[in-house]
Amino acid sequence: MRFIDFLHQQASWSAQYKECVLNAQAVAAVLSELEKSELASVDKKKLHVFCTFTPIQTLMAYFVASHFGLMVAIVSPRGLQKLLDGLEPALLGPMIIPNGHQSPNRFWSGEVLKIDLEISTPCFGNINLNSSTESARFIFCTSGTTGKAKRVIHNEQTLIANAKVVANYLQLERDDHTYCVFPLQFMYGLSSTLCTLWSDSHISYGEFVMPSLVASYVQQHQVTVLPLLGDWSTELKDTWQINQFDSKRLILINASDRLINQQAADLLPWASQFWNNLGQTESAPRLFAVELVARNNLEAMTFKGTIAAGYPVDPAIKCRLKNVENGIGSLWYHTPYAMEGYLQDDGSIIQPSRWINSGDLFYQGSDHLWYWVGRNSHTIKVNGELVPLNSVTNQLLMQKGVSGVGYVTNKKGDLCAFVESQSQCENFRSMLTNMMTETLRGKRSQVRFINKLPRTENGKVDFSLLHLNQTDSVVAQALQTTH
Repeated sequence: MRFIDFLHQQASWSAQYKECVLNAQAVAAVLSELEKSELASVDKKKLHVFCTFTPIQTLMAYFVASHFGLMVAIVSPRGLQKLLDGLEPALLGPMIIPNGHQSPNRFWSGEVLKIDLEISTPCFGNINLNSSTESARFIFCTSGTTGKAKRVIHNEQTLIANAKVVANYLQLERDDHTYCVFPLQFMYGLSSTLCTLWSDSHISYGEFVMPSLVASYVQQHQVTVLPLLGDWSTELKDTWQINQFDSKRLILINASDRLINQQAADLLPWASQFWNNLGQTESAPRLFAVELVARNNLEAMTFKGTIAAGYPVDPAIKCRLKNVENGIGSLWYHTPYAMEGYLQDDGSIIQPSRWINSGDLFYQGSDHLWYWVGRNSHTIKVNGELVPLNSVTNQLLMQKGVSGVGYVTNKKGDLCAFVESQSQCENFRSMLTNMMTETLRGKRSQVRFINKLPRTENGKVDFSLLHLNQTDSVVAQALQTTH
């Protein structure tokens, strides 16, 4: 199935951003007009960069690529530099930009093609489209939080097939209203949108400002499906308690790599369903999922403070661990929804092996549940043993007011945790430092408070940018008080 297959006459889905509403008929009308534009004759062998500025424009870009059978990278101006870093210019077609916007000239010096994504008068009745028989291919950039971002190629059919699995286990209905503040240029925002298309329901998009505003929007607009980050749990809980929110149907879906036991416990009282799930850019949106059903059941689904990622969402998905130590190993997986490969700077494609290295540390419990432990690269050696920094992060995030943790090490391997926190008093810092020292068995480490951690567009802590902005001298200064 392709994006254009969601444009049938019986389709009832709708997408909204502010006052702009999109439905199947409006999309078909736009595509019909674009058939007469320069877009119909672009070189399909080129990679076309579609720079979008709103969620509705981004959704339209997916339909445009599907209709014309293009290979497209859909990015915001912020994500453009990451995509173009080192990429051979000869591989690129014109950048496609919606009318009314200027091209981001700072990163782009090539040809620009502006297209009209709006229909001034509504169209009624069936619209016949001359769609390409070729499936669209999409380039997604990995987060690039620990190094140069990779360009992952996906076929639209595998993305949509994976999203159908998600929509089915969530049991979405036509009357559901999803609220999504995650960018559609990344897997989580895209998955939320595809679930809406599958269930013929409604999705509203917003910009993320703060969790309390997300909580208020959910209550005021009768939202029934909410993708969220576990780090929001305290503010969501506090806002809903103050406002005496009584949700009849609210499906909560964790969008972060890690969901801590206490975060899940805080949010469960408001959820008619609460799903933890996990996927990667390379795997399509979902590899694992599990429903959380009761507070007293959470402990049985917890490993080192983290809720299980779940079971494979499809029997065809196979997983195994390599280099196992104390039950923890590197996760390798095989999935029918996998990427086509990585696009290299010179235009060549590195195809994945049958088994893909996730780059993550996992643990499998006796109940066959899979638990995410941390990134392979986010480990530190303590007395000759690799310890996942996630074991420290979980403890820090369980402290009230802590909303994020990032790490920097100096050349000697000394560790400094940068903690995003509402409280920044010395007593609190000392308590967190002692907690780290105990967890890391006396390893030289320290805590520094930071008002705002650098984050990627999809909300992850940007470790590469944190390292760039924090020199060894800063870490050394932070560590001076430790010994």
